[in-house]
Amino acid sequence: MIRTLNTRRVLNLLKTSASFFLSTLLRKPVIWGAPSILTIEPTNICNLHCPLCTTGAGEMIRPAGRMTLDTFKMIVDQVGDEVFFLLIYHQGEPYLNSDFFEFVRLAKQKNIYVTTSTNGHYFSPQNVRKTISCGLDSMIVSVDGVTQASYARYRSGGTLKKVITGTKLLIEERKKLRSRTPNIALQFLVMKHNESEIPAMRRLAGEIGVDRFLVKSIEVHSVAEGQEWLPNLEKYRRYHFDGQNLIVKNSGKKYCTRPWLSTLVNWDGTVVPCCFDKNGKYSMGILRPDAPFGVVWLNESLNSFRQKLITNRQGIDICSNCNQGLGNFLPKRFWRKKG
Repeated sequence: MIRTLNTRRVLNLLKTSASFFLSTLLRKPVIWGAPSILTIEPTNICNLHCPLCTTGAGEMIRPAGRMTLDTFKMIVDQVGDEVFFLLIYHQGEPYLNSDFFEFVRLAKQKNIYVTTSTNGHYFSPQNVRKTISCGLDSMIVSVDGVTQASYARYRSGGTLKKVITGTKLLIEERKKLRSRTPNIALQFLVMKHNESEIPAMRRLAGEIGVDRFLVKSIEVHSVAEGQEWLPNLEKYRRYHFDGQNLIVKNSGKKYCTRPWLSTLVNWDGTVVPCCFDKNGKYSMGILRPDAPFGVVWLNESLNSFRQKLITNRQGIDICSNCNQGLGNFLPKRFWRKKG
């Protein structure tokens, strides 16, 4: 990732960071530069029906669709020289967009670090070769159980054996082609029904041969969901939960850097503040040839959102389930509470 940083990108990152800190001091948004980190949604369509996912649970109110190659190219042409880190995923399975590999190629032509996240059901021999040859830097493969029954409890409609076989094929092909990329992380969502499987999943990750094993907490939206899905072990929860009250840990964080340093573009070109706006409630505009990124980045809608984020973050509903803030961009010793 460091190799993607050049003078222009470093200066842009310094400008956006400085404008964020100045905004917090002045209590009004000051915007310099363009986002250094960008998320692009290739599609909001998925083959699985995960019950806590907006798409999988059938709670997506945005139209279903796939980003066109022209839209992606327009975005990269406009901000690709400033962006150094690109995530190509959001509310859907990236491999369901047939232009996914070309998206990665276009971004790599700009020397941008590119990552994605997948449920791993589309690792055919052809797709495996394309995944390696397009230049993808890293990827997350989600596997949430060591048995089919445990896996399918959340990944509804999924087949564990298919994911494991495909991931092994990807790793074997990467070795065969003597490629260092993509770096592959197996991600395990910890839930009530699978928390006892963490040691076994760690062993399975070693057997598959992935580069990293990630343990992630789940996001819930109600007490009922908490009762059904939250693990018993406190360290794997992102909430304080007594069975009746659901409180996000570290929810008191005052500031968030995201609308200064990053943003998200949905498949249809609409710009939203971040990944917590899954249904596009806070659409800040739509990118078109006659409405370039710079216009949306500086428009009144996004600046009004930034203003509210500075003065009343807790009053923004999509922020109520988020515990990310300034501390996420600083070493833990600067913000972690003692004791």
